[in-house]
Amino acid sequence: MKHTLVEARLVHDFLSAGWSVNFKDEAGNDYPLTDVYGIPCSYDSLKQAQDAVHEAGDCPVKVDSLFHFSER
Repeated sequence: MKHTLVEARLVHDFLSAGWSVNFKDEAGNDYPLTDVYGIPCSYDSLKQAQDAVHEAGDCPVKVDSLFHFSER
C-alpha cells in the first residue's frame, strides 16, 4: 500500500532541546523520521530538521513549537 505524505511537522523536543520530524499521510497517520534502526531522529536546529524533510520528500512543513521564533 502506498501512502502519500501530505505534511511534515517539525516538533521541538524540550527534553533533548532538539527537533524531531513527523510526516502525516492522507489518512492522518503520523510517521516519525527515523534512522536505519527505527529510532526517531533529533536535529540540533530547525534548519537541520527542515533540510531533512527536503531530503526525505518535499511536502508542506509546519513548525510546532512555542519557541520557533528563537531559531530564525
